[in-house]
Amino acid sequence: MTALITMKAVVFHGPGDVRVETLPVPTCGADEIRIKVDACAVCGSDLKAFLKGNPRIKTPMIMGHEFTGLIETVGAATTGFSPGERVVMATSVSCGECYYCRRGWPNLCTALAPMGFSYAGGMAEYITIPARALRNGHVIKVPPSMPALCAALAEPTSCAVNANERCGIGLGDIVVVIGSGPLGILNAWVAKQFGAAKVILSEQNAERLKRAEAFGIDVLVNSQQTDLRAVVLA
Repeated sequence: MTALITMKAVVFHGPGDVRVETLPVPTCGADEIRIKVDACAVCGSDLKAFLKGNPRIKTPMIMGHEFTGLIETVGAATTGFSPGERVVMATSVSCGECYYCRRGWPNLCTALAPMGFSYAGGMAEYITIPARALRNGHVIKVPPSMPALCAALAEPTSCAVNANERCGIGLGDIVVVIGSGPLGILNAWVAKQFGAAKVILSEQNAERLKRAEAFGIDVLVNSQQTDLRAVVLA
């Protein structure tokens, strides 16, 4: 079989200028891995970049940071990974050397380099994960049984996990989530996993609230029509 040498990718050139292009498949260095992408979500920041631009994106740049895929190539000097394993990423790649990284706070890294901003992103058939990301623990294996469309939501779900942890959600709590967009629904579901006895989801957009009905959340409230405070107190 002839090796694939080109691929399709979604490339950001500037506000209102996003193109599907044919590009070379990225090379894989000795200290890198290459992923065959099978799912990539669209983040709100992707839409914002398309509409308004983003000065942090080094154009032209392949978009997408909420992705998953199967390892296709493992660099000769890379250990701990094997072809065929499914991975996701913590996609704002830390430097591992600054004051904050050395203190164990890589989210505050002074030289963060996000996938899809500084490194080519996941809206492509293949993506090469840079050595810096592997070295600093940004690549996470997930069970092979996990569907790709679910694994691609690992990054936004991690935001919901962080929010629930910071709120101290626990067994038997009653939780109110404001907004039933994708992150609102994720926060509601994570709260249930943290042990919440009841989750109240409040939304003013009737269409979004209608879509939320499919997720089995305990109480849905249209706060334009119903007194949310009264529902919570009840």
